Amino acid sequence: MTASDHQLAQRERRARLLAAAPDWHASDARVDPRVAIGSIVAMWLLYFLITTGLAMLAGTPEQWAFTGRRGIVVAAGIFCTFILYQLLQRVQPRSFGARLAAAMGTAIPLVILYATVNLLVFFYWFPSDDTQRIIAEMGTRFPVSWELMLILDSSIRWYFFFAVWAALYVALGYANEMRAVERRANAYRLEAQNAQLRALHYQVNPHFLFNTLNSLSTLVMRGSKVDAEAMIMNLSAFLRSTLAIDPEQFVSLEEEIALQRLYLDIEQARFPDRLQVDVDIPHDLENACVPVLILQPIIENAIKYGVAPSKGRIGIRLSASHEYGLLVLRVENDIDPAAPMPQPGTGLGLSNVRERLLTRYGPAAGCEWGRADGGGFFVSLWLPLTRNGC
Repeated sequence: MTASDHQLAQRERRARLLAAAPDWHASDARVDPRVAIGSIVAMWLLYFLITTGLAMLAGTPEQWAFTGRRGIVVAAGIFCTFILYQLLQRVQPRSFGARLAAAMGTAIPLVILYATVNLLVFFYWFPSDDTQRIIAEMGTRFPVSWELMLILDSSIRWYFFFAVWAALYVALGYANEMRAVERRANAYRLEAQNAQLRALHYQVNPHFLFNTLNSLSTLVMRGSKVDAEAMIMNLSAFLRSTLAIDPEQFVSLEEEIALQRLYLDIEQARFPDRLQVDVDIPHDLENACVPVLILQPIIENAIKYGVAPSKGRIGIRLSASHEYGLLVLRVENDIDPAAPMPQPGTGLGLSNVRERLLTRYGPAAGCEWGRADGGGFFVSLWLPLTRNGC
């Protein structure tokens, strides 16, 4: 499988992961008990205050007696609504419509229970003159089942009161469910993003390792024991540092430059007379945070296309600056006009850098490259400037 095929397969896997519907859990639709019970108490307390206030404004006689009876009915209403809450907690169909229908249906027997308590309080336990008149009228119209008709009439009026709370509970549960689904989707998205970052990190161009081993072989055959030992030590230090690094890690710009110097020390042994490196990093940017090894493919390309084919001395210049809240890094290398043109690469290294930046920062970061004014080649990348958070 070629590098491009491998990258395409990874993108397809990430797309499938992001497109997959997050698992549904009934517990997601449950409302916090404090919120549910608080809404029940608040609803019935509001009813008590409104009806009592209206009765006082209307000058209804025996208000203190009615207030006590109303208090008993409100307590019964709180109890019935609490039972409704307990039942709805245990009935959680997957679809919103089925959940709402279950809530509306479950409210019916509890409304009948509440209407029955209302009848007992106002017509049997604590009757008043008005209730005696109502009983007489209902007895004339429905001599056998006047109690049933009163319960039915009261149930119809009170059903909408219970239904409003049940609909509110289902709506709150649905909002909780959507937040849970969003959290899981974000977790999947983050997992896919981390997988992408790891894949990009491990797509390091292996040419430098092959070239280093070839150069090491040449040094050994030439009898350059000191240079060979130095290259082995530099290669060991570089591999130890880079392979142990978490690809999602941030490091300070100073640490990133130190990692690149380990790599450049290896290349310096390969090209002792051709490679010249200049680093210009302002002191106040040394603690700027960057994704680890973000400069590695850029430096590799500068060696591969600038230094390796040349016959004379080639300079690589690394600089940093900041503007408009962005950290700007620029790598520039000379090109020997007399050197043969190397075979064009796949563009994977620079695309890797750009995709890592876009994956990590979105449109706030980017990378561009091209011919420099002096005839060499440059790569410039920018990302949000953050400090001391690495």
